Amino acid sequence: MTVILKKNLANLGSIGNIVKVSSGYAFNYLIPHDFAQLATQGRLKHHRMFLNIKQKKLDEIQDKLQFMAQKFNQIPKISVKKKVGNNNQIFGSVNDKEIMTKLFYITGEKLDKKNIYLPNIKTLGIYNLNIIFTSDVRISIKLQILPFFV
Repeated sequence: MTVILKKNLANLGSIGNIVKVSSGYAFNYLIPHDFAQLATQGRLKHHRMFLNIKQKKLDEIQDKLQFMAQKFNQIPKISVKKKVGNNNQIFGSVNDKEIMTKLFYITGEKLDKKNIYLPNIKTLGIYNLNIIFTSDVRISIKLQILPFFV
């Protein structure tokens, strides 16, 4: 008997999977506990329709991320000015908000804080700034910390 899973089950699969099980298991356990529903023609068609819609949305998001990655790849370097003390050590630190505003000013694209990975910056110099959109789409930009004189 074929059923569509409504919940994640360790031994069968995850939500939305179509699996074959024995009729006793389906009627005595899965369906009464609302873990699955019978896979009729209409439900299978409905399930495929939702899978297609979900895939289209994922493709649109992937295309947008690729477009954003192309914009960010055109940036060779970002410069940030900070107050410095002895031994070229900066006062405070470089934070995500500064980087996000610089990148927004350059590209017009807004980033989330979770996409930016900054190294621990304490002195002047050039660092690698990593921007990770997904596991496939990663960008590395040079971040230059310059002295700011009052």
